[in-house]
Amino acid sequence: MNRHLKDKKSLYALAVVMFLGVGLVLFIFAADEQSVRSSGLPEPARIRLQDLITQGPRKNKHVELVDFYFGKQYIYAAKLVQFRDVYLPVFPNGEPENASNLQILLWIRNDRNSNEPLIQTRQDLDRFAAEFNRRPRSVTGVLRRPTSEVQALTAGAYPGVNRQSLQILWARHFPAQQSVNILWSIWILCFVAAAVCGVAYRRQSRSSRLST
Repeated sequence: MNRHLKDKKSLYALAVVMFLGVGLVLFIFAADEQSVRSSGLPEPARIRLQDLITQGPRKNKHVELVDFYFGKQYIYAAKLVQFRDVYLPVFPNGEPENASNLQILLWIRNDRNSNEPLIQTRQDLDRFAAEFNRRPRSVTGVLRRPTSEVQALTAGAYPGVNRQSLQILWARHFPAQQSVNILWSIWILCFVAAAVCGVAYRRQSRSSRLST
């Protein structure tokens, strides 16, 4: 009997830890998605790169960027067997590729939110950039501040770049409020489940003491 109670206690304790861990991950993910959504409007603001540099993004940081080309010095934040993150420097059409004209990096992240093709090798990246420069089009994403690591890597590739004015355009689908709400709902369910398992654990602990 005591053995059975101990097994149930261990199971409930494990469930509490598991639900809390999953809940923490969901909280981080949901908060990030909510932050992206609150930074702009569902409809992107179409803007030329030169205008974005001179005027700024205004209130809507969900933008459709046009009239630019990719530079040759790619910025890699993480590269193992496959590419996970890559930052492509973008320059206004008609302007030279130098540090004084660099303020925006296009961030392509290989995950389910990306709205650009999967990039797995340097060859994929070269083809993507070459095809884009031959047939220019717009790219859509959300403007964000780069990390200090990305700022340092960019300064290494383009010495003299203004780190403070540097921004990244995260090439991703704009999150729908319904999908964000689903994440918050699952997060709440995880913590409710953790609380239920915690109560059951305490009851089993009391039962174990009484049985002894």
